[in-house]
Amino acid sequence: MSHSVTAHGAGKLPRGLAVGLALAVLFSGALFSLATGGRSDVGLTDLWAPEGIAATVIYDTRAPRMFAATLLGLNLSLSGLILQAATRNPLASPAILGLNQGAALGLSLGLVLPLFSGVPLQVMALVGAFGAGVVTFAISGGFTGRMDSLRLVLGGVAVGAFSYAMVRFAFTLEDELARSVVRWTVGDITDIRWPAVRRLALWGLPGLFAALALSQRLNLMALGQASAQGLGADSRITLLLGTLIAAALTGVSVSVAGPIAFVGLVVPHLAKLLFGGDHRILVPVSALLGAALMLYADGVSKVLTAPVEAPVGVVVALIGAPWFLWQTVFARDLS
Repeated sequence: MSHSVTAHGAGKLPRGLAVGLALAVLFSGALFSLATGGRSDVGLTDLWAPEGIAATVIYDTRAPRMFAATLLGLNLSLSGLILQAATRNPLASPAILGLNQGAALGLSLGLVLPLFSGVPLQVMALVGAFGAGVVTFAISGGFTGRMDSLRLVLGGVAVGAFSYAMVRFAFTLEDELARSVVRWTVGDITDIRWPAVRRLALWGLPGLFAALALSQRLNLMALGQASAQGLGADSRITLLLGTLIAAALTGVSVSVAGPIAFVGLVVPHLAKLLFGGDHRILVPVSALLGAALMLYADGVSKVLTAPVEAPVGVVVALIGAPWFLWQTVFARDLS
């Protein structure tokens, strides 16, 4: 019964106020990202009428990072929301269930092994993420309809640890690869330009619509696997579709920026705190809040250790880990 209430209960803030606040936070985060980084003499005042060097800095360097951060936040937050709903486990996220590490393994194999040299890296990352998700859910019994929450988390930890160990092993096979991806392993968007933004949008925007199409099935999953089955939503199909969408969104994100943790873990809980548990609302709201979180993380990464930039994945962990720890300690119900 409690899951039914959670799935459809109202948020703690009036919906209009919460949406307005989220949009304001997103807009200010975009300005923060655009106003920082690179040349210190290019600031907010140059955003409105940039000329010369200012135009180059804003349009060729900062704007691609701003849009990339937005799309990365969208992708990762939706991945976490879908996984938490499909598994009915509040700790599910691409990082904890091994999807991040599986995508990194697929990407590394694509870079190291000549056999996969003709395969696009984002496809290798997607295959790696999907494979890791399938193994994790198989360990937990998810595809038999008898998923165990503890085995799900332990399976994800085991799959993630194995995948990451194989990634490190792949580095030893190619010295140049090891030097070039060391920052990538902690999540970095310093050198992102427009082609990477287009790749994120090509996968992320269809992923958003796919998540919206799946939202009602995710609501039914909150009632329990047996109840969802009785209402015509086979939990195994929902889990498979959710894994495919989450793997696609995670895979393209990892191929562009490396594995970034905590966005997919924290943002869905924040969205539920503000808006309740209806996934028809949570899907767009989580995308909005995830984008805002990544935009602020991008801005902070540029000023935290200036003039040297910190990897954005580290900043996200600094923001997300304490918030999630507070939630686990003081919140009565994370679901």
